[in-house]
Amino acid sequence: MPSRPPVTLRPVTRVNVRAVCDLRLADHQQRLVAPAAFTVAEGHYEPGALLRAIYAGEQPVGVLLVEVETGTPYLVRFMIDAAHQGGGNGRQAVALLEDELRAAGWDALETSFVPVDGGAEGFWRRCGFVDTGRRLHGEPVFRRELREAEPVAGEAAS
Repeated sequence: MPSRPPVTLRPVTRVNVRAVCDLRLADHQQRLVAPAAFTVAEGHYEPGALLRAIYAGEQPVGVLLVEVETGTPYLVRFMIDAAHQGGGNGRQAVALLEDELRAAGWDALETSFVPVDGGAEGFWRRCGFVDTGRRLHGEPVFRRELREAEPVAGEAAS
């Protein structure tokens, strides 16, 4: 069985911007997530935003945008090209994003999504996000803690 190429997060640059902007969702997903080109454009106007291309090997397969101005990083946009969904690229990208945010000193990551049958809720739950009970623009807000819980005094860490 051939191994899948490694997933990496890379800056969007003048070298890869067209390929990133050309990423597409499946027809039934287009009303749920803005086009990649919108994400790239918006990422350049958000103060302190984290804009990353998601690569599988040397091919861009997705894009993400995190805003940090609210005090908790908020994953505004996350998309994997329709031809590259279902193979673990999204989950690997989320794990890499969590590592990057953790290394930068952040304690949590939040996101929201359009609540539809067969939508993104299952994906976010599989990535370890939990429903906060809050809503933003009618969308449920999910949160993932990025720090390990501190051991209780007298307990050994496992």
